[in-house]
Amino acid sequence: MAKTSLLATLGLAFLVASAASGRAEGLVADAVKPLLEGTALAGGLLPGPVNVEKAGTAENAAAITLVPFEQSAGAFTLAGEDDVATFTFQLDGPQVSAGGALNLAYINAVSVLPDTAKVDVEVNGRDVGNFAIAAPNGTLTQRIAVAPEYLRAGRNVVQVRARQHHRVDCSLDATYELWTKLDPALSGFATGVAAPFTDFDSLLAVRRNSAQRTEIRVVLPGASGAEALNEVAPVLQALVLFLNRDDITVAIADKPGTGPGIDLVMAMDRSGGTVLAGLGLSAAPRGLSVQAGATSGRAAVVLRAANLGDVNAAVLAAVKGPMADGLKSGIFEKGRALLSVDAGERRTLREAGYETRVFSGRLSRTDFAVEMPADFYPAEYATLDLRLSAATSPGLEQTAQLLVRVNDKVVKSYPFRNREGEQFDGKRIELPLRAFRPGVNRVELLAELPTAADNACRPEERDDGKPRFILLDTTAIEVPALARVGRLPDLAALAGKAYPYGGGKPFDLVVDRADHQSVGAGLTMLARLALSARAPLNARIAIGTPAEGSGRDALVVSSQNDFAELGPADKAAFPTADDISASVADLLKPDTVVTASVSGGAATGSETADLLQAFHDSTAAGEDELSFGARAQLWLAAATNSFGRWLNYEGEDEARLAPHGEGSLVTLSQMRSPDGLATWTVIKADAPRDVEAGVNRLVEPAVWRDLQGGTAAIETASLSLVSLPAADRYIADLSDRSPGNLRRVAAAWFSDNFQIYVLLVLACLGALAAWLGLTVPKKGVRSDR
Repeated sequence: MAKTSLLATLGLAFLVASAASGRAEGLVADAVKPLLEGTALAGGLLPGPVNVEKAGTAENAAAITLVPFEQSAGAFTLAGEDDVATFTFQLDGPQVSAGGALNLAYINAVSVLPDTAKVDVEVNGRDVGNFAIAAPNGTLTQRIAVAPEYLRAGRNVVQVRARQHHRVDCSLDATYELWTKLDPALSGFATGVAAPFTDFDSLLAVRRNSAQRTEIRVVLPGASGAEALNEVAPVLQALVLFLNRDDITVAIADKPGTGPGIDLVMAMDRSGGTVLAGLGLSAAPRGLSVQAGATSGRAAVVLRAANLGDVNAAVLAAVKGPMADGLKSGIFEKGRALLSVDAGERRTLREAGYETRVFSGRLSRTDFAVEMPADFYPAEYATLDLRLSAATSPGLEQTAQLLVRVNDKVVKSYPFRNREGEQFDGKRIELPLRAFRPGVNRVELLAELPTAADNACRPEERDDGKPRFILLDTTAIEVPALARVGRLPDLAALAGKAYPYGGGKPFDLVVDRADHQSVGAGLTMLARLALSARAPLNARIAIGTPAEGSGRDALVVSSQNDFAELGPADKAAFPTADDISASVADLLKPDTVVTASVSGGAATGSETADLLQAFHDSTAAGEDELSFGARAQLWLAAATNSFGRWLNYEGEDEARLAPHGEGSLVTLSQMRSPDGLATWTVIKADAPRDVEAGVNRLVEPAVWRDLQGGTAAIETASLSLVSLPAADRYIADLSDRSPGNLRRVAAAWFSDNFQIYVLLVLACLGALAAWLGLTVPKKGVRSDR
């Protein structure tokens, strides 16, 4: 109870402090040296640039660092004819006063026309220069000087806009071949003033390791027991939320690491100070503090406390004090391409950080994210409305149109039919709610804008001064009243909002064995869920197996083959080769007789079901041998499945995989606990090293955002994600029991189970016909005569 209260207070403190964010730092790069030697910088030099002669003296050349951008590797690609990427980096006061230069190392597609392609760069909303895109054969580094008056202490925002055209192809499809990729390891802010790791803000400049991951290494003396891990949890979550990086990986060790990263040193009083003495950190004060790490580019966050109560008090003090500014400008900063919405709300693109731009090319692409509530029920009972504020120019072809994609699937098209140009002032475009899912949804607005001149494809005649389309930042989305019911399994809600573990709800994080790899995998998953929830989670860590009968939800990390024995729900969710009875295999062989002993050798219920299924499969008649009724049933089932795939925006080639079957490195599944009182989310692998590698792959931004359905697996060979839809869902929470919400939930359920709806309608019509048939003869027909 005391821990629950403390963590709830911690969550409240995060909200009050507008909490949580992250950033990266320092890379001594050879690519920076030409800046110090007075090399000319690429176009757009600012008035009063950095004094390169002073910055480049031999005495301080070794101190030059490259402060990396905060964003993970997936954000470094600019695609299409006109694209914008936003980056942030952290500077302290002395670094601002010294100024520096932006290093942008990039490579571009060979199809990009070098004559017209260029990149424009802004820092904190002010233009600092531009350069031509001309690196199709290898990485090229452009350096743009930035004077001190363009910088500020804390987080600085860089906006990079790439405009590029195809060399020889003027079709719409050719725009997808245009890209420019920045190198995250060589791009950042070059400064001659090194920032030591002395406070929490300096942690935002920690650079990534060779795998482009932010490593947090928890340094624990002795065994990783439950008591020590529960002391780690609140500190780790606070640090992760402060850093606000979606590429964090957590490791456990008894000594600090080397290279870039952060060591989280847990020095509890029961260790007698030997931990800090052995690491040379004896001078660390009580509570949370930041120190320089054992090697260059590495930081150490040290916690000195007596017990869990002291740990929570130290975290609260840090959140309300030295972490507060970083939290406000980080994870809770608005205008970062994310719209968090609820029922009945209206949000504009301006709130997502979009700025009105005039577009002159063939395919305009604008993307943003919409975060739906965790208990949102997606179905056909209402629409989410896009209110389009835009205009098109005269001369567009009849095929011009606006496409709306949600989660990579086209859900709506609106043709631009007026060849004289038209203006849209809040034009309503209805988007089906079924296309959305709980948590974060990716929305793209694609304006296809072909003209007759594109058919000629003469780049020298292109007139980029004549716009074709403008999308205003007043374009908005309007959210209707939503059906609110928590349905599980749903990995999309887990990835998007940490459901059902968010909101301060207590749950268990259970690791089946206390080795460093398994525990590190569990803490990595906890950190990623806290980042999704944007608040610390109320987790109690235990070693062993989850407890039944407590009613507490659980997140289970298992690296043992016998996890399926925990209960029938688990065995059903994880069929393996051992689960298939040898008798079934024998049945499929010719000339084999299957027998069951009466005394102690009777087949179990599951084995009997397997035997019957195998028998039916082996004796099934061909389609030509079936009766007309049987063929009609098969056709109806196929038509129903096809309609269901269309209704849910699924393709015919949706990936299918037996959970934890051959070729799976790790599986992630949700299920009811065997007692039916709680929800278990199980991460399963065959060995500790597999569960560690699999979890590190699952939490990668590009994989995490695509989690959905009831089961997901990472394939061993390709490390690709394969998801399975939930076979059956159950209601985990129904907090809103108002008549309006119950009506919407019923409408949503009928839209999912349309066959029942059709049968009910037919039954009602039949009942009406029967009533009329019985009533009219008895009453007769009245005549006016």
